[in-house]
Amino acid sequence: MIHRFLASIAALATSIVLMMGLGAVPASAATASDFNPGYIISDSLFFDSASMNQAQVQQFLNDHGKPCQAGYICLKDYAQATQTITADNPFNFAPSGARYCNGYVGSGWESAAAIITKTAESCGISPKALIVLLEKEQTLVSRNNPSQQNYRAATGNGCPDTSDCDDTVSGFFFQMYHGARAFQRYVKNSGDYTYKAFRTNTIANYPARPECGTQSVYIANQATAALYNYTPYVPNGAAMSNLYGIGDSCSSYGNRNFWRMYTDWFGSPISGLNTKDALSLVHSVYNDVLGRSPDAAGLETWRGYLIGQGWPVTQVANSILYSDEYLTSQIKLAYTTVLHREFDQGGLNDWLNRIKIGTANVDEVQMTFMKSLEYYEKAGSTPAGFTNVMYQDMLGRSAGPQELSYWADQAAQFGTARSVNGIWNSTESAARRIAVVYTQFLKRGTDDAGIRSWTPLVIANGNQAVRSAVLSSAEYLQNARNRYPQ
Repeated sequence: MIHRFLASIAALATSIVLMMGLGAVPASAATASDFNPGYIISDSLFFDSASMNQAQVQQFLNDHGKPCQAGYICLKDYAQATQTITADNPFNFAPSGARYCNGYVGSGWESAAAIITKTAESCGISPKALIVLLEKEQTLVSRNNPSQQNYRAATGNGCPDTSDCDDTVSGFFFQMYHGARAFQRYVKNSGDYTYKAFRTNTIANYPARPECGTQSVYIANQATAALYNYTPYVPNGAAMSNLYGIGDSCSSYGNRNFWRMYTDWFGSPISGLNTKDALSLVHSVYNDVLGRSPDAAGLETWRGYLIGQGWPVTQVANSILYSDEYLTSQIKLAYTTVLHREFDQGGLNDWLNRIKIGTANVDEVQMTFMKSLEYYEKAGSTPAGFTNVMYQDMLGRSAGPQELSYWADQAAQFGTARSVNGIWNSTESAARRIAVVYTQFLKRGTDDAGIRSWTPLVIANGNQAVRSAVLSSAEYLQNARNRYPQ
């Protein structure tokens, strides 16, 4: 079902005027180079029906709406009676037997925020995506003088370019419900529609103007395919070159504006991060992991991965944790803290190569050094001396009499590796290693819940797994915002 393309052009012009009145583009503006026409929004974000509750939607409308002109009702203040809609009988609609929407319980009077959130829950579409759809189609979120027609065609669903909206789906409530339902129809009946995920599609630049040409777009996911079936045009270079304005006579704006508005309001449509958070995060990870600030090229590269390509924070964290620079620093650290000498280049190169090809991990360097003859000799060449030094290096304390007797005997009978492995994999060692990660990355001590949570992970998968998880945590992101505000 095609939206009203001409109406979207009018909405674009209105939005430009509104932005000029507010001092041009938002503080956290979208970057055109991040736009991927084949991956406009991730499935996980588009179909996240719980991304906002009713109170959060209402607050968003309050914050982003402006005082209404006299005689108008703006979206933040809008309310209406709604009807009860029966849930779809799946076998009457989707060949897969899956419902599009689960129905709607009507009310004598409901706010726009209530209608948005109830529709999102019923149809499995993100309230954020529905809010952006309202702005993209009729600038209803920011408009301070909405007309009856703006509400009648709120989402553009059933409103073709050549005629008025279908009466059966017109008006704000029906536009919301049937607009959201259309996206699920496109997904669950994907074989019936033109634009399909996981293949290359030919998409026009502008409606009914063949001379404007087409683009070949590989659509990478279902949500992006649904957007193209809803608005079947792709922005051309001119539209993207003037991201917050008008391109040329062959420019279309619907899907560009959806991506841009979502980015401005909610962060990357792929990863969910906004640009400011991405920059804060990269600064923080560089300083905590590499001990230095990012260079300009590195900062932009990682920002692009997080925002434009939608890399999860975990993937970025792991890329830096497994970089030659970090691995080299950890190998050198093992030489100085365990063997108490400078590294030799041959040994450094050998360890780095073994880690990169997967025959060793970075945590094994310290363990292997503790098992070495060099370490044993520096500890006095006796099982008791070795055990005491190992306890100090690994646990930060001296061995108790019974511990000393037991582990010295193990070293004497079975070799130093038995003792090193036993202490390294103990819960005490795990807790100490977790504490190091907390201090380095979270700048605080551990708590009992954290120790219980992380101990199985660090014993099973090593220190790197905990480093990666902590760097990807909500707490780390909040600290990054505070430490490196943008």
